Amino acid sequence: MPVNFEIGDVLPPLKHTATALQLFRYSAVTWNPHRIHFDESYAREEGHAGLALHSHLRAALALRCVTEGLGPDWQVTKFAYRLRQPVYAPADLAYTARVTAAESDSLTLELTEETASGELGFEGTAQVSRTTGATP
Repeated sequence: MPVNFEIGDVLPPLKHTATALQLFRYSAVTWNPHRIHFDESYAREEGHAGLALHSHLRAALALRCVTEGLGPDWQVTKFAYRLRQPVYAPADLAYTARVTAAESDSLTLELTEETASGELGFEGTAQVSRTTGATP
């Protein structure tokens, strides 16, 4: 990755397969007892097409794309997102981050989640700044 970023630069994509086991574990570690994330028959009774991915898990994966793509010299200072549609496990997802603004030691990135069928499931923005002492 370049040391200095320009508008239009894209970080390496993050590919992730969300599984039923991951949803169960994520529910446990986040103390989220909602059954739509780990009980498929219940989720279908509630009108879902299967086990629903947690919105916060999807946000964490998008941020992982940023933190892994930029490395330890950058920190997230602001983050906002919106789910465009539900996603159900198992799901193959791809997260991308594109630079939309760049000023000396700060960047704004547009984040997206794409499903295996090419649909946009998630969109967001992240602002990051270079940590003190990092080499520009």
